[in-house]
Amino acid sequence: MLRFFLSIKTSLWLTGISIVIFLIGSVYIPRNLDVFSGINETPLFKWLSQNAGDLDKLLWIYILLVLMLLICINMFVCAIDTIMRKISWKVLVEVLSPQILHIGVMFVLFGHLISASTGYKQDIPMDMNTTLAIKGFNVSIHNIEFLKKQDEDSTRWRIHLKINDNLHLLEPARPSFYKGVGFFARSVEQKKMRIIIGMVYDPGVLWEIIGAVVFVIGAFGIFYLRFRYNDKEDFKWQKA
Repeated sequence: MLRFFLSIKTSLWLTGISIVIFLIGSVYIPRNLDVFSGINETPLFKWLSQNAGDLDKLLWIYILLVLMLLICINMFVCAIDTIMRKISWKVLVEVLSPQILHIGVMFVLFGHLISASTGYKQDIPMDMNTTLAIKGFNVSIHNIEFLKKQDEDSTRWRIHLKINDNLHLLEPARPSFYKGVGFFARSVEQKKMRIIIGMVYDPGVLWEIIGAVVFVIGAFGIFYLRFRYNDKEDFKWQKA
């Protein structure tokens, strides 16, 4: 089993099969918009549970999840094996840079896994003088402002939203964050003084940022090695 995950052929086969499944999904989704229309608005695992009755249409997603898990195991095993066998001060950057890339990818995938498992997205219609208890927050509209300048045709608007007795200013391109939850101004009806607020909780975003930073560090290491060795034959890329 260990040899299976240490093989470069395993990496290539898993990556190749994943690409094929992604292509199948990209063709399949537009033909089944009645099922997939809300996939971007709901955390993945919650969306899968809500659409469990359409398992035949979702099978390719489950296959991708298994493939991503196998790819992560493959990268982790290869990284540990390479570091344990080849690490030395003379080749520290050369050995670690590709492994840092792998670790960055794993952090990003781990962040996506956390968000898909425990995150949520929700749009909430609200009226003036109404307080709603949502996801542990008491939310109410303190005020809605409409602004129009002489040189503009459209009317600008912003919302003063009270969250647990704390005032927050929301605009269409200016969300507010409170206790790790993002509050977004989706839309407003001026005549009825009614709004739609979007709530987004993405607990894996920190891991995704860490993964992106780690990935960039690894990429810098590889570019450093590439320019350090002018003769391509002297530069040995790691297999894993």
